[in-house]
Amino acid sequence: MVNKEEYRKITSEIGGIRISFLFNETFMSHWLAKNDENCSQDSRDGCPTIGGDFITSRTGVSPVKGVFSGESQHADDTKDTDYDNSTQAKLRVHHGRIPEIKEKEKIFDSGSNWALYRSEGKYVLQDDSLESGSLPDISVVLEPDFKSGDVYIRNSTPNRDFFLSPLGYPLNQILMIMLLSLNRGVLIHACGVNDNGHGYLFPGNSTHGKSTIAKLWSESGATILNDDRIIVREKDEEFWMYGTPWHGDFNEVSPKALPIRKLFLLKHSKKNSIVPKKDAEAVSMLLTRSFPPLWDQKGMDYTLGFLDRIVSKLPCYELDFLPDKRIIDFVRNLDK
Repeated sequence: MVNKEEYRKITSEIGGIRISFLFNETFMSHWLAKNDENCSQDSRDGCPTIGGDFITSRTGVSPVKGVFSGESQHADDTKDTDYDNSTQAKLRVHHGRIPEIKEKEKIFDSGSNWALYRSEGKYVLQDDSLESGSLPDISVVLEPDFKSGDVYIRNSTPNRDFFLSPLGYPLNQILMIMLLSLNRGVLIHACGVNDNGHGYLFPGNSTHGKSTIAKLWSESGATILNDDRIIVREKDEEFWMYGTPWHGDFNEVSPKALPIRKLFLLKHSKKNSIVPKKDAEAVSMLLTRSFPPLWDQKGMDYTLGFLDRIVSKLPCYELDFLPDKRIIDFVRNLDK
């Protein structure tokens, strides 16, 4: 029997990867009944305005008084007609309970805030270590092809961000890494800069200066895609970088994308200088500044090949820099 439970759908697009969340109509109506009268149009009182640069469509959803309205749909009737590409993942959201799963074949356990395992042919992602022995707050049960699944959330008091990103950190990024590893791209620990159409990627780990670079370039008039998480994908024989909503200390982000012109591996120094990097050394340095699917050998093979193609095609440097505005002209002058 087909379950004709009604849902309302919100689709986000990050790095060209589209994920649709289907929210139960009964739960949505109950939430609205409790919160609608207190919501203002601009959501300053804490109600969820469904918008933001990374939300691309709202089937059965429209922003009225900062909350949801519109007609609901059945889960099997929700079509993705916003773009020519189909949604990469469609996830039904269930609120208020976590199913107990006894059969668990561990794939990866962070030992702290997330784990991945198999159960009855499906993949299960949860926001807790398997070693804790307790039920997680969020559990994502995915079909083997990752195209569909169910999100179970135990929290009974959703806040305004729940409807925009029901998975929360770190599951939202882990799911993205999994989807990218299916021959789609790589999530890189980097700052992405659009300097009047010139795309500069600045990979770096914590304390390497990504947020500093973002602030300096922003003050020079450039657009910052993100100061901490950038998605890189291959398109039309070029490598494109995409902004994400997962920023660091510099909180201005953009969903825009553009081809990468040069790649600079960041390093604090007492002077501005560059050292060209290539081949295995460049791949190794970029890998340590990426978020690879360590739990998936096939995904790792793809990621390494992808990074190798990046450094083979793009100028790649180790950039020693002083944290002041002189680094802007230093980088720009490399194009002259």
